[in-house]
Amino acid sequence: MSLFGHGSTDTEPGFLRTFVPILLFTLLCGIVGPIFLVAYYIIDDPTVGWMFYTGLGITILDVVIAFFVARFTYQGKRRRFELEQTGRLGVADVVSVEQTNVQVNDQPMMKLKLRIHGDGIAPFEADKRLVVPMMHLAALNSRRLAVLVDPYSGEFEIDWERTALLSGYAPAKFTDTDTGREFDLSGQSEALMEIMTVLKNNNVPLGGAVDLRSNPVARQQVMDIVRRFGESGAGIDLGKSGGFAPPPPPAAAPRSPSQRLAELETLRGAGNISDPEYQAVRNRILDDL
Repeated sequence: MSLFGHGSTDTEPGFLRTFVPILLFTLLCGIVGPIFLVAYYIIDDPTVGWMFYTGLGITILDVVIAFFVARFTYQGKRRRFELEQTGRLGVADVVSVEQTNVQVNDQPMMKLKLRIHGDGIAPFEADKRLVVPMMHLAALNSRRLAVLVDPYSGEFEIDWERTALLSGYAPAKFTDTDTGREFDLSGQSEALMEIMTVLKNNNVPLGGAVDLRSNPVARQQVMDIVRRFGESGAGIDLGKSGGFAPPPPPAAAPRSPSQRLAELETLRGAGNISDPEYQAVRNRILDDL
């Protein structure tokens, strides 16, 4: 089956694996510190003693900055890993969206009011201020986000890759290897929530084509869901063995600016447009707001 999106990973994060790349990047940005230290030991001149203390100070500052950035990043990765391992997969209905007029790395920060619910999750409401990736802005129009929730503490994280499937702007196609029949359940949120829950419970990460032949238990559970929704007419049967014809396509609705921006980000990420073309189209879309 093909489930597009990066999805989750079962690799446990490590602090050193997080700290070392950040430290190297920080030292590169503040390379004047190590340069001063090297210069002090190379130049045989008592008047350059200031280079030692200046270089040492800058280098120590680089290490301290890298440590705190790595600690913050590691805590986020660790929290996500723990939610992936022990949390519940739920749905967050978007009650309201407010712009904050703040951008981080050209990504808008939004204030969301959410109503969160799901199997094993006591429904609750929460306000969350977060940076929304451009390519996932279209998900806010669907008003349904996938979330990982700690059912005991109520702590949660939005899962943008699963949200792409839940919202229908990432394709979800399944092949029954026993019969050769194919099913397209793209946008079938109820079916996809059940399937994503099965994959999560079996520690199967999403991303590209997912082959479940090595996991017969998960494969059987997923195909039971696919057949139930596909053969009931909830999905589109694209199989060779007949069955039923796909329904006629709905009339195309005008795309919102957020959808156009998300499609533009996808094109840029795939390398289908140049940076000048990307900037020109993005400016036109923003002018239409």
